[in-house]
Amino acid sequence: MRFLVRKLPAIIAASALLVSLSSCAAGPGGIDGCVPSIASGSNAALVTADGTFGNDPKASFPTPLVAAGASQMHVISDGNGNGKRVAPGATTVVQLTIYDGKTGDTIIATNYDNAGALFSAIDSTPAFGAIGQCARVGSRVAAVGTAGDLIGDGAIQQNSLSLAADDTVAIVVDVQSVYLGKANGADQILKAGFPSIVLAPDGRPGFTFPDPKPPTTLAIETLKAGNGAKVEKDDRVVLHYTGVLWDTKKVFDSTWERNAPAMLVATSLKDNPGGLVPGFAKALVGQRVGSQVIAVIPPKDGYPTGQGPSTVPDGSTMVFVFDILGIE
Repeated sequence: MRFLVRKLPAIIAASALLVSLSSCAAGPGGIDGCVPSIASGSNAALVTADGTFGNDPKASFPTPLVAAGASQMHVISDGNGNGKRVAPGATTVVQLTIYDGKTGDTIIATNYDNAGALFSAIDSTPAFGAIGQCARVGSRVAAVGTAGDLIGDGAIQQNSLSLAADDTVAIVVDVQSVYLGKANGADQILKAGFPSIVLAPDGRPGFTFPDPKPPTTLAIETLKAGNGAKVEKDDRVVLHYTGVLWDTKKVFDSTWERNAPAMLVATSLKDNPGGLVPGFAKALVGQRVGSQVIAVIPPKDGYPTGQGPSTVPDGSTMVFVFDILGIE
């Protein structure tokens, strides 16, 4: 999945100053009791940004930067200081720009004219969610480290970036919104006939199927009952989900595997080409934020013949478990 969508022109001129980045001896420091996975550091504080929040940050820093240790972060600005804090593991919406540490040139950025990108604020690569850990909504945060640590080899290749893993990059992140990281509702008793679900500590589901024959009608059950806002038709909803084929027991799609929740429209593709398969839409509308739901979707409530992805053959029964993390 491509997460960065446009390149920006270079805006920084290189200087002759060499700055070496070293790791903080004491590890990550806490921010009002919240401990980020990326330590704050004085070298990351060299990054400044004059652009307005939610727009091209127009960042500058002395060049070349050389990352000689662990990645570092620094809060450039915290907005009005009253925004909700991004707890580790939460889902965050960000705009970001990546700069070449050697030259100061812009490498790539999200599209500031559109909605921000969704990432989990966890210790992983890409680290775009982790950079905002413990910052408040409305904050602008800088991070400096190697491309391998902050972007990851897979994302470098996927976005065709001219970077080696040990090249230094500076990233400026604007934290626009925060949502749940996983369902937090009360556990419910699952009826017989559904796959058994076991959750990993981070919330991702594992499946055990009870019977070789799937149900022939749409079956929906609540695994965790949240008490947040109710999902209405056409809402834009933030979800974590995993989809499994009943016949093969194989995962065909999972936001958990991408470490990036999805923003989906709560409507059927019968009503909106950008919507969901009808069974998923029926399972989603009327549920509350914080809930986790399982839906067994027979072919008649799934993709129309010939319109599903290659990973979902015609006639498949799909099983989705999804966490409702928020409503835009």
